[in-house]
Amino acid sequence: MPEAMQVGCAVRDIATPLFLELYGYGPFLGRRNLGVRDPLRCRAASFRCGGERVLVIGNDLVTVSRSAVWAIRQGIRAAAPIPARCIMVCGSHTHSGPTVSRGIGWGELDQGFRHGWVRTAIEAGLAAIADEEPVRLSAGRSPLQRVLGVNRVREGGPTDPEIRWLRAERPGGGVKLLLHNHGMHGVIFGAAMRRVSADWPGVATQAVVDRGLAEHALFLQGAAGDINTVPCCCTPEAGEVALAPLVDSYLESLQAGLDKGQPMASDRLGAAWREVVFPTKPCTPESLRQASAGLRQTHPDRRYLADRLEEMALYAERGGALGVRADLQVLALGDVIVHTVPGEPFVEVGAEIMRRSPGTLPMVASIANGNCRYFPTRETFERYPDILGPSGYGYYEIHQGCGRFMPEYADTIAETLVAETIALAQSLPG
Repeated sequence: MPEAMQVGCAVRDIATPLFLELYGYGPFLGRRNLGVRDPLRCRAASFRCGGERVLVIGNDLVTVSRSAVWAIRQGIRAAAPIPARCIMVCGSHTHSGPTVSRGIGWGELDQGFRHGWVRTAIEAGLAAIADEEPVRLSAGRSPLQRVLGVNRVREGGPTDPEIRWLRAERPGGGVKLLLHNHGMHGVIFGAAMRRVSADWPGVATQAVVDRGLAEHALFLQGAAGDINTVPCCCTPEAGEVALAPLVDSYLESLQAGLDKGQPMASDRLGAAWREVVFPTKPCTPESLRQASAGLRQTHPDRRYLADRLEEMALYAERGGALGVRADLQVLALGDVIVHTVPGEPFVEVGAEIMRRSPGTLPMVASIANGNCRYFPTRETFERYPDILGPSGYGYYEIHQGCGRFMPEYADTIAETLVAETIALAQSLPG
């Protein structure tokens, strides 16, 4: 008889000491952690069948870094038989947690915190592998009963209309795991928040467990680069009022669709991985200094950008690489194909990936395996072509990469990302 699908799960708290700087909402805000509203967690799910194993590690973090992800993979592989290409590490994109990736001004990286999280993620991954037991997988889509987000870049633009999910049930009864996937920024709490919080993604994920929908839950942030919650960026007091009804509506929508899922027709497990160099606009020390001087003359309020562009020019002159290298990965979990993106694709880009995916039920997992910032649509580049032009949402997503010494993407970045991940998915065995 063929081997049954097995799933193992584990959860660990991510230790967040006082005074770590929280990430998001603008440069040099100094948002230092003064306590914990709700704990940040690292959740792991291991899938095994027929000698193949895939491991997913989700974290209540705003970003993940490529180097930290490789450290986690190496730590797990040292103790368990699993290829690096079959381990995926992602963040939920809460804006009330510390960063583990480098950047200038948006939340200072604390190396002690980063090292502690890496150890926690390794521990969670190995615990999930040790917890594997036979299950039956099903998957489906749960349409939102009411719109929860807003397209912040294009007025009236699309938002994510559904929750995609995968469920692992024990043959004798009981739900072992509910993995859910939806695209919307973790920004209920705004810049005034000075306590650690997993924001709506973490609160909703914990509520799945607390309300008895599954023993374990794991969230994959979807394509949400241009999607905010409604409301968003609230004071702590207003955020408390807004959070509960949003989470309640999300869970009601999720639960309503669970009875409409389908058992997995396939027990395929696998992964494909490729290093890519994303296309960027031509960038020289001279062009960087010219842009910096222009900003200082015409937009003194954009000093942050002007300073970073000058630093990029110096960095390039001293041999620093200004290209964008990243890891793309695609996972097969039965009928579900997960397209991972090392950054924040716009919802329209995610929709195109899922439309073209060869998977019966495709998902996009953003903030995965690295932090390469936003992947905007071509239309957004057309609206904000000039760093000296008008600002706002759209401008920000294109022109703020200098905070990580990243040149601007080519206008075709969305098409490149879609083509690369679809080709990768088509290379999956079976």
